[in-house]
Amino acid sequence: MSRRAWLISGAALVAIVVVVVLIVVSVSGGGNSSGNSTTAPNGATVAGATEVLALTKGIPQSGFEIGKASAPVTVREFIDPQCPVCKTASVDAVRALIKGPVRAGTAKLIIEPLTFIGSDSTTAALGIAAAAHQNRGFVYSDIMYANQGTENSGWATEDLLTGIASSIPGVDLGAWQTARGAKAASDSLFATQDAGTAAGVNATPTFVITGPGGTKTLNGAIPGVQLVAAVTSLR
Repeated sequence: MSRRAWLISGAALVAIVVVVVLIVVSVSGGGNSSGNSTTAPNGATVAGATEVLALTKGIPQSGFEIGKASAPVTVREFIDPQCPVCKTASVDAVRALIKGPVRAGTAKLIIEPLTFIGSDSTTAALGIAAAAHQNRGFVYSDIMYANQGTENSGWATEDLLTGIASSIPGVDLGAWQTARGAKAASDSLFATQDAGTAAGVNATPTFVITGPGGTKTLNGAIPGVQLVAAVTSLR
């Protein structure tokens, strides 16, 4: 099955379950936090939310982007939501990027979700795209990594993905559910796939870094110091 067909199938499935999930959420209790895990209104345990929200506090976000819009360097990270190497990169390289150049306003990061691995990739990517409609694409994806399961094991469940959305302050859960099943979410993923093809991306994660000093491409779970050095060299 083509990647486009995967996305269309994923969007159709989301549309079917939206009503059921909203009912479950509406009759459940309120969320609470314990350590670095949050109990979402639907009862799902969401790991990593506290850490990610602290990491990104006060940093501008727009769509799939985090960082100052006018930052001189742009880092585009092509990811697959269920890629274990992407998860490793999020803990080291991406954390270093956010804490350093992004927070300082010298770089911005744009995540570009791909769906190389399978159906869980599509389901999770649609969740990210829906969060991006509320300018929380990066936060959603980074919390998702803390809850990532084994590839194509069915880990990207409705309860988990809804729980992640509800763990992010300011997210309108009903609007997120609607956006997940809407054409705009799948269209944004088609655009990302086209961008990945144009950039010659054949593995995730791939970092494409562009600034006044030119362009560099880095692949894999690179050390944070390497990514930050590349950003600095292109300023």
